[in-house]
Amino acid sequence: MKSFGKILGLFLFATVLFSCEDVFDDNSGVFSAVDNAKGTGTTISVSSLPAAIISYVSTNYPGKSITKAETYATKIEVTLSDGTKLEFTAAGQFIEVSGSSKNNSGGSSTNTKVSDDLKATLPKAAVDYLNANYPGILIVKAEKSNNKYEVKLANRIRVDFDLAGKVLKVRTW
Repeated sequence: MKSFGKILGLFLFATVLFSCEDVFDDNSGVFSAVDNAKGTGTTISVSSLPAAIISYVSTNYPGKSITKAETYATKIEVTLSDGTKLEFTAAGQFIEVSGSSKNNSGGSSTNTKVSDDLKATLPKAAVDYLNANYPGILIVKAEKSNNKYEVKLANRIRVDFDLAGKVLKVRTW
């Protein structure tokens, strides 16, 4: 009798397991915030961006236009006409800038120059340090946090600066 109970229990478990619908693929929005946080952004119109983002781009990237805007759970990412990608908080505060992942011919992925205007986003002391110590080395990525800037160079050097532009740490990445 014990084996019949085990077989019946296993049968019921298998029936329930294999007969259930896949409720997680219905795009009902229940799990959209989780997907959104992992990298599946939602495309939004440029006109719906916070005014702070529009102002930041026009001030720091004159002559460049926003070609794509995506919203994520905690950030907004915009792509400029030269391939530069900028990240902002949902309120429009600058977080990060990085270059396009494609080269100018649209071919394979390479480290590309972020933008000639990138240095406008860094403190003058940081720009002076980079010009003096890494002349001609392309900036691949620059990220601003609450207390520092993190700059990654094409030669795989990472330089951390405080918000005033003083060097905190230099290392490889």
